[in-house]
Amino acid sequence: MTVWQTAYLSHPLYRPLQGIAGLADRAAWPDQAEYDRLLAQSRAAGQPLPEKLRFVCDLDPGAYYEMHIGATGEVPTRGENWHDWFNALAWLIWPRAKAALNRRHVRAIARGEVKRGPLRDAATLLDECGVIVATAEPRLGQALDDMRWRELFIERRADWGRRIDVFTLGHAVMEMGLTPHIGWCGKALILEVDPTFFEWDDTSKLRHLDAALAARLDDDAFLPAPRAMCPLPLLGLPGWWPDNENPAFYDNAAYFCPTRRAKSAAVTA
Repeated sequence: MTVWQTAYLSHPLYRPLQGIAGLADRAAWPDQAEYDRLLAQSRAAGQPLPEKLRFVCDLDPGAYYEMHIGATGEVPTRGENWHDWFNALAWLIWPRAKAALNRRHVRAIARGEVKRGPLRDAATLLDECGVIVATAEPRLGQALDDMRWRELFIERRADWGRRIDVFTLGHAVMEMGLTPHIGWCGKALILEVDPTFFEWDDTSKLRHLDAALAARLDDDAFLPAPRAMCPLPLLGLPGWWPDNENPAFYDNAAYFCPTRRAKSAAVTA
């Protein structure tokens, strides 16, 4: 049996979850009534969740997963399963973006991209492993896209939280965060923001990014293939791993790969 715990919430990876009331006080895995309560609570807090959305415990859909969600609003959710638990929480945090990702899958399947292709692969990678990197300075986004790790994590270290920040979207990367290890990476999607963004509270930041990302995902010319996202070694983020306080931590070229990317994925939010 998978043991329930909430200690993970103290890690910065899960900062977006901290606005969900009572999450840290949960004592056991949620049942159907608890999932329904979480949805009702989020709707009452003003989250623009799809009207028909419901997490249905242990549902075995008769159609493709994405098509079932698109047609019914029902998200199959396995009991006592971290992957599906974090997927439900991602819906509560990123309701517009998650709905837009589902619409993208439905459109692609309708065009014949049933067994996956670049558009669905990119959507799946973002949904599973995506982290949204908001930056008010294009050079910082370019440094990430070019994998200039020492510039990003050492020379510009003081700019994290002031000019650049990370917000977790992918539920698989949340699950992997339960056992962080060298080699752990997310797939970063860079969104440029106004400098005033960093003066807002986290709820306002997340709602802005959610709306901006959803609008872009409804255009299939945006994020046309997985390569539009950059690898991000998550243990290199300031405050995410104690060993990275020592600059020598970034000398590990197997983790902080020096390969340069040819093209920036930065867009304006």
